Amino acid sequence: MGRTHARVRIGLSFLLAAAIAGGAAAQAAAPTALPRHGEVGYLNGGIGVEQADLMRDMSPQFPVRMTFSQHNGGQDEFVADVHLRVIDSRGRTVLDLPAQGPIFLLRLPQGSYAVEAEYQGEVKTRRFDVVAGHHDDLVFSWS
Repeated sequence: MGRTHARVRIGLSFLLAAAIAGGAAAQAAAPTALPRHGEVGYLNGGIGVEQADLMRDMSPQFPVRMTFSQHNGGQDEFVADVHLRVIDSRGRTVLDLPAQGPIFLLRLPQGSYAVEAEYQGEVKTRRFDVVAGHHDDLVFSWS
């Protein structure tokens, strides 16, 4: 994996508990608990209406939001068993996580990246840039 980057996963149950205790506490919890420059931070969740709403509310605090769905009988349904691999512009894997989704929020240092999302053996790749003040919404849908 080359140079090791610190990885932090904020427990969604903690965030939900903070939301129950007070909405402002949930909003404040994520930025202070995330790693600083040079590290990768992420939140994963969105199963159920309350979790999905919380993830959407927190989305502006992250430069990248990914959503995963599968087309099923005329409609799209969220999926939550996606293997993610994020690669920097030098070809180094900075994040490699199994079983993510349906909503994945990501914070990375500024730069160019590619993400490989694999669901049921099918891999989809997207390229994106992390730039201050810019938000990317990457949508992955399988048939």
